[in-house]
Amino acid sequence: MARIAEDSDFEALKKLVDDHQGWTLELAKSDTQVYTRPVAGCNFNMVKIHTEFVEVTADILFDVLHDPDYRKVWDSHMLASEEIGILNVNNDVGYYAMSCPPPLKPRDFVLQRSWLDTGPEGEQMLLSRSVPHRNYPPKKGYVRAMSYITGFVIKTNVNSKTGCTLKYVAHCDPQGTLPPWLVNKVTHTLGPRMVKDLKKAALGYVSWKQSQPHLRKPWRFPEEISCPRISIEDCLELKPLPVASKSTARVLPSIPNLQTSNGKILTGKQASPSTPSSVTPTTPTASSTNGGPNISKKEDKEKKLLAKKEKSEAKLNASVSNGCNSGSNNVSSSSSSKKDTKKANKECKDDSSVKEKKKEGGLKKRRSLLSLKF
Repeated sequence: MARIAEDSDFEALKKLVDDHQGWTLELAKSDTQVYTRPVAGCNFNMVKIHTEFVEVTADILFDVLHDPDYRKVWDSHMLASEEIGILNVNNDVGYYAMSCPPPLKPRDFVLQRSWLDTGPEGEQMLLSRSVPHRNYPPKKGYVRAMSYITGFVIKTNVNSKTGCTLKYVAHCDPQGTLPPWLVNKVTHTLGPRMVKDLKKAALGYVSWKQSQPHLRKPWRFPEEISCPRISIEDCLELKPLPVASKSTARVLPSIPNLQTSNGKILTGKQASPSTPSSVTPTTPTASSTNGGPNISKKEDKEKKLLAKKEKSEAKLNASVSNGCNSGSNNVSSSSSSKKDTKKANKECKDDSSVKEKKKEGGLKKRRSLLSLKF
């Protein structure tokens, strides 16, 4: 997460750019030196550059590195830039996207910048690193790169009142599938190109700034700050939601089977509030303990045999009860049965006659319609 930079952070930055122990000199020109150093636990090297700006003052170079509007003019690799907000007058958070040579995808960053100006005889320092932000998660089409540290230390050149020295250090991870050996090889060649572009931009900054409708410099004058104030809580670490695996997935409990006093088995879906109190739950079977309602083939066969036995018993009981009732009420049942049969026959005849009349009427209507001429 983001945190406000302290004086100890800037002291560590000055020590990092001045101490050459453990660094390898990769390139040395008249006014530029490029160093690299491996970092424990990371496949990408750290790069450091020392250079001189003969015709550019420290104040102008410091303004060029800060000015977001001018960055759009001189940075040919920039695709997008946005000021997210400020944490205080010396710490802000911004979004930056840059192009990469094809077929590589463009990279983007969410960076916290911290700066400190110790006066004309001191240094002007700029320190930035990657931080998360809840409103700027990784988006489609870009690879979210990581900047562990990017630092600039600018100081007025002792030998030239109009010139300055720049000490630059960076340690970045481009993410994606780039091989580390290729990135390390290109790192110490891209650094001098960046320095060359920065020198050219610094030489043209004064004339460009004077042509603008406003001359605001909020990094120097806090009263000119226009971007919103944000909280450090907005830059908390973004943690992805855990994905449920097979072992952690929730299994719905199976409803136990119920067995009546007659031996009839009812599943949990068939059981209703009207189930008699004599119904007791059976012990869970091997299939129910596994979390599923499936029943083995042996249990299916036993159920079918029980169902057949119940049907046969029900038929025998019905025949016995019918025989008992017929023996006690022979006369009344015979007379009532004859009357019922006569009524049923009459009703059937009436219904059939009505149906036949309706059919004949329908046929006549159809014949009359067919005989019409259009």
